[in-house]
Amino acid sequence: MDKKIEKGSSDVMSAWQLEFTNRIQLESKSRKEQFTFRDACNRPSFHTKRDKTFLSAVDFLDSNPLRNNDYVKYVSYYNITGKKLNAKYFRNDLIKLENYYIKVDEAKAKGETYCPFSVKAYERYVLYMVLKFNGEYTSDLDEAFGVNIVGHREYNPLTNIPSVLRGELPFEIKEYDIYRAFYTFLCLELRIEPDSDIYAIISKKTLAYLLNANHTGTESRESILKKLKPIFGENAEKVCTLERFNEKGKLFNDLIKYEKEYIERCAIENKLVDYVRLHDAIVVRKDAVFHNTEFDIVKFSIKECVKPAIENEIKKFYTIDQNGKVYTSPSLYANFFIQEKFLRISTPDDIPLLLRDTNNVVIFFHHNTNTVSFLKENINEFGVLYDTVADTIARDFLYKIKQGFLLIPPVELIYYQDTKNSFGLPFKNGFFYFDSFLDIEPKRKNYTEVKGFFSPHDIQSREFQYTNEVGMFEHFVTRVAIGQKEAVIQDQKNIVESFCTMIGFMCHNYKNMTKNPCPVLSDMFADDEARNGRRGKTLLLKGIQEVQMALIKGGKEFDSGYTFVFNDLDKKHNVYIIDDVPPGFKYDDLYTAISGDISAQKKGLKAESIKFKDTPKFAVTTNWIVSYDEKNASTNWRFIEYKFTNYYNIDHTPNIEFNCTFFEEWDSEEWNRFYSFVFRCVRLYLQKGIIKTDYNKTNDNYKAKFSSDAILEEFERIMSILIENDSFKVSDFLKLYNDPSNSMRHEKIFTIKNTKKFIDVWMDKFNSERHEFGFEYIQRSRNWIKKQ
Repeated sequence: MDKKIEKGSSDVMSAWQLEFTNRIQLESKSRKEQFTFRDACNRPSFHTKRDKTFLSAVDFLDSNPLRNNDYVKYVSYYNITGKKLNAKYFRNDLIKLENYYIKVDEAKAKGETYCPFSVKAYERYVLYMVLKFNGEYTSDLDEAFGVNIVGHREYNPLTNIPSVLRGELPFEIKEYDIYRAFYTFLCLELRIEPDSDIYAIISKKTLAYLLNANHTGTESRESILKKLKPIFGENAEKVCTLERFNEKGKLFNDLIKYEKEYIERCAIENKLVDYVRLHDAIVVRKDAVFHNTEFDIVKFSIKECVKPAIENEIKKFYTIDQNGKVYTSPSLYANFFIQEKFLRISTPDDIPLLLRDTNNVVIFFHHNTNTVSFLKENINEFGVLYDTVADTIARDFLYKIKQGFLLIPPVELIYYQDTKNSFGLPFKNGFFYFDSFLDIEPKRKNYTEVKGFFSPHDIQSREFQYTNEVGMFEHFVTRVAIGQKEAVIQDQKNIVESFCTMIGFMCHNYKNMTKNPCPVLSDMFADDEARNGRRGKTLLLKGIQEVQMALIKGGKEFDSGYTFVFNDLDKKHNVYIIDDVPPGFKYDDLYTAISGDISAQKKGLKAESIKFKDTPKFAVTTNWIVSYDEKNASTNWRFIEYKFTNYYNIDHTPNIEFNCTFFEEWDSEEWNRFYSFVFRCVRLYLQKGIIKTDYNKTNDNYKAKFSSDAILEEFERIMSILIENDSFKVSDFLKLYNDPSNSMRHEKIFTIKNTKKFIDVWMDKFNSERHEFGFEYIQRSRNWIKKQ
């Protein structure tokens, strides 16, 4: 605020204080050598009505009323430092604030200072209004207060104060403006009825421009008349007369006579004694009663709140009184934390667990280390007050602030889950979802309508717009599934469809205990000797990770027998990927994790039981053969294999084919194609379930069982003898194997427990090769019978 006293103005308050002090000393017959203004204030029995009026203004100004005016605070800080206070805490019109900033910048560019808020002008305004509305104002004060009449318009402290300060008074006021003043005055002059829809024909700003246009502007009178004709018709000539066009301000001076006339008429007919003119408006106390607001065609409209409208109801964790003292309390801190979307999570040990909720996204807050710095970032003061608030925070941390945490209502941390028939994803521009597979395109809703929280994920930083365009990822899925660019025949289309349902299953986080398989991504034509890989399995699962929170474990790193194998698993994880498992991986060890609850044993902590509905879906990748036993229903129900063709390899990668690094180099349009494809995959899954592709597993089982040349050689030696017979049993095989003359018997490769499985696998391959005869196993007699 500018503390200078304007040149040529009289200090009414100082003059009264001097007169008041001397008079009270004299009347009270005080013998004090130093009789001060405060001494005079403390002798109320000698105060006149006028004294009390002045004293009410003194008390109000002493309370530093502008300390709570955001325009004064923000513009003053910008003037002093060249920096802007946090707009988040600005309670009024941000556009108007920006206009003030622009004026400050324009003044600085000219080497000047723009100070719209003068303390002296404001204090004079307060005293003027207090005297006016208490009946203590006399015309002999006009010169001191700068009141003068120019033409038919009055100028006074109210007209000279910025509009954002007019409501800063010890009492409430209201304002009655002449509705569409200049247009109405022109209608009076022309004796025509005003058009109630005038601003539908022309904007208020444009009309004002046309009425103020004159010869000093860029437009000719003919151009102005042409634009006025749609409003005034042939009367346009009478509005923009040649005299008015040639004399700047002529039209304004002609019309304000009506302004004076109707303001005085309004005051007389409503019997107003205490009022102040504000151009084409009349300002009165809020309790003033108006019986009539229409005079001829002139109408007065009320503006109830003269103070700047509060457009942003925002809480701070502190208050500051008129003396600059800072006040805080647990409830102030709690209300502030709640406003900033802090949530307190219920915990069994009663330790405060805080998180910040932004669009339902869970970001845990380390309150012991980050609270003070967070609060400092939200101090919206400068100078000494900033330091005072910062010091208060430091003192409050151990008690008031932590007590404030406890006042935050506790909530249960429940992550968002799809339902059996619905699916949704959280994007930057909203939550996109569908309620059933019948929905063709996803719909959008605000996060306030979404039940459940989301873990922080890159998806929340991306805006989404659905498209039917086919993107890189969709092309990639087709090619890894069938080994060519497009599916042509129906069998190929079926395989691509099965891959899509698998993707949809992994992206849909609803879980059904009876239908919750683990996809196993393997290589077509794999063997247990060479690792070809580079088919795109990991890239496909990276796509899943761009949709759901996933936890990845290396195949050798995952040890089901290790107590802490699920140490880092949390409810936020929707997908658990075991990548690149070795040959002989024990898929059976995943039975419980796939189909039941998981006990997540944390190091040094009590094990947490994660219920089935909150456990992740599992996926496994391998470069090795995945054996298959059609008789093992438990395994077949829990695992579904998807074989990746060798379309991609080390020399021909997706990055080379598409000339783009997947995910990292995608633009917004490619991300839209990707997520749109995901929605289509989930819709297909909800419609058809997860589709299993039937592969011929005979060769896979054979290669897996006979990965050792030594084992195969010994096995075929014995089988070459047995198949000469019409039938044989496991015992016949073991008799030949355990013959004392067979040195291999000491290796104990074949036993009573595993020999049948070896024979089954070998016989499946033998029978598929179309020899002159085959063998069939008879369960009743437990032997193999030759069939021609």
